[in-house]
Amino acid sequence: MPELVVALSYFDRKVGPTVFIEYPEKIGEEEKMTLNQIFDQTTSEGWFWHSLNTKDFATSINYYFEIKSDWARGLKEMLMCSLIFKEKLNSEKEHEVLSWLTDFVTKMHGRPDLYKAFYSTSKTTLASSTEPSTESESETNQSYVIVLKWIKELYWSSKEEIRQKSEEEIIANLMINPAIYNTIRNLSKHPIRIGELHAWFDAQHFNRDFDKVISMLEEQKFIFINQIGPETYVLLVKDIDIFRVPPSCVLELFDKKELPQSVIEYYIGIVSEFFNNYNPQKDEKDKAKLFSIMSMPRHYNLITELRKKPVIKAQISNILRQGPVIATKINVIEDLKSANIIDETEYQGTAYLLLRTDINIVDQFPEYIQSALPEQKKIARIPMQFSFPKVSPELRDELKEMFGSESEFMIDAGEAGNAPKQDATAKGNTGAEEVDANLLDDSPFDLIVDKMTTKFIHTDTNDQSNDQPKKENQETDTKNTNTKN
Repeated sequence: MPELVVALSYFDRKVGPTVFIEYPEKIGEEEKMTLNQIFDQTTSEGWFWHSLNTKDFATSINYYFEIKSDWARGLKEMLMCSLIFKEKLNSEKEHEVLSWLTDFVTKMHGRPDLYKAFYSTSKTTLASSTEPSTESESETNQSYVIVLKWIKELYWSSKEEIRQKSEEEIIANLMINPAIYNTIRNLSKHPIRIGELHAWFDAQHFNRDFDKVISMLEEQKFIFINQIGPETYVLLVKDIDIFRVPPSCVLELFDKKELPQSVIEYYIGIVSEFFNNYNPQKDEKDKAKLFSIMSMPRHYNLITELRKKPVIKAQISNILRQGPVIATKINVIEDLKSANIIDETEYQGTAYLLLRTDINIVDQFPEYIQSALPEQKKIARIPMQFSFPKVSPELRDELKEMFGSESEFMIDAGEAGNAPKQDATAKGNTGAEEVDANLLDDSPFDLIVDKMTTKFIHTDTNDQSNDQPKKENQETDTKNTNTKN
């Protein structure tokens, strides 16, 4: 059974309370009997929880209401809409689901002819003059179709609220709050006394409670509050950045051959065009826009699917996890197009949606911690090189004269502890010049010193074997020099 089922019950004047519509699957007789019992005992309009404790479902949230009817006794239809869950929701999800349920009831109240959905000439024979014999079956069915459509939309909207959100969505929903976003940016520069931070916060007029924002950041492990001496400081220990990256599915398309070649070539072209001119640190407004997009469920769902591969535009209804509302689908597509996140192309009458830029959310050290780290310890997203260590000009010149140009000592970041041990004999070397990174410290200066030392030893060994008389002369010269001194 699914984790959620939406059921709409009405009071049939012959059999009493009965479940009329179930979506997406039919519920069991045990659940139906329980819903009928609580329906029969409810007289005032409103919502309430009820424990089911059946084999498949734990609880339900129900809304009893009445709509006007020309055919029902008392000129009103008594209805109850129930959302049936496998487990009870927390208060936040409960609030969101209830808002969708209330919206459904409001729409049912707002359309005067919907009572016809609960009558069908094939199911009902009325003896009174109000028998719907003058109504066509198509008109009755049209009302039923509208109610069913709204039930499906309630299901998809509620399912979206109760699903487990990803870490990306959780962070994006935090960062779209200006109070949280700007507080993190402020704390990324240096630790701040909590009183000074509170004063800055109030001056920004965020219209948010400072203590709640701080509590939320502490709960999400963004900040650490510590007392140092008489002062209490707020320290940011985790910063957040967001930027665009090329979709990983682009290169995989060549191997899978699931799309026409012309679509693949077009896809590669638009991705290359964008990232040839993209600067991830250029625009703060773009970062805010990306956080906003990742926080919207339908936009995020479409991006998640497009990360796997391009999809046919006509098939996105299920991807959006929403009822078949055309306006909703158009808005999502147009929003992502205007933000340069997706693109669209057509091939032989079929429209494809393509992920032009993926979005990456990363957590990282704050700016003040990054600045305090030694160069070789800083976190970098791209390969980097360590330059020659800072020494006096005189020593630099002497080192260059002894061991060659500065470029000899440029050390790639990957060599500082990550390079695999190489087999020197495979290259025909004696191994004297090879550096085993596993035996060295991570410090670039230690690597340079080691290279210089091994080069000196290697050179000195060659001198001894190839020019022994010269070594003797050097020893004599050294003795003479010592005598003079």
